[in-house]
Amino acid sequence: MSDVSGRRVSPLRNVVRLAGPPVAVGVGAVLLLQFVLARFQISGIIIPRPTDVFEVMRSEIFVEQIGLSVWQTWQATLIGFALGGGAGVLLGIGMNESKLVRFVLYPYVVAFQSLPKIALAPVFALWLGFGLTMKFSFAAMLAFFPAVIATLSALSTVATMRLEMATAFCAGRGQLFMRISLPSAVPGIVSGLEISMAFALIGAIVGEFISPSSGLGQLLLTYSESINVAAEFAVLLVLMLLGVAQNKLLFGAVRLAARRFFEPA
Repeated sequence: MSDVSGRRVSPLRNVVRLAGPPVAVGVGAVLLLQFVLARFQISGIIIPRPTDVFEVMRSEIFVEQIGLSVWQTWQATLIGFALGGGAGVLLGIGMNESKLVRFVLYPYVVAFQSLPKIALAPVFALWLGFGLTMKFSFAAMLAFFPAVIATLSALSTVATMRLEMATAFCAGRGQLFMRISLPSAVPGIVSGLEISMAFALIGAIVGEFISPSSGLGQLLLTYSESINVAAEFAVLLVLMLLGVAQNKLLFGAVRLAARRFFEPA
């Protein structure tokens, strides 16, 4: 009985063990900030008190606005990440597998990566308009390059000895890639995709800064123009939570894919 009971509560204990320390640090930081701002009478126009931010987040108007805005931003983020991150991984694989592809395309990847891509947002708006297409296209561009570099780097560092041993046992090129190279490179690729997803969110927000459509970026501009600093910080807090949520979503998808394709039956 006790064993069964222990097994039932173990997932909750695991959640508390993993989430407890970060949550405790966050709560402590909020309480300390509240104390410092109140103690030194710092103006809310400079830094709003956490209680003011939470009060804004509880208001019906904010809740109504944030619901649609989160969906608009996340829609552009996920589409952009899927397109940019996916294309980046495929190109990274292609450059690793073909010396010719790498020789031809890698200089362009490096050259374009050095551009201040935020400055290209108005150009994207000129080409694609101010709708969803522009936002997810810009998000895809920002997500693309970290995925390319991370994939190429991860595949390039796969142990040569393991590949030579597999070749000695007459493993084909496809088998080498699926059985050795790709599984060994997954941690590095996932790290790159983690950065790509964060960049995709940034790209969606930047797209909304210049787009009249709804979204968290446009909501930030609205609150900034009305000097509602507490509401701005509330939106920033929502963006942080959104970033954490999509990061967990990415790792959950990776775990499912790993069980499906890489674990033995």
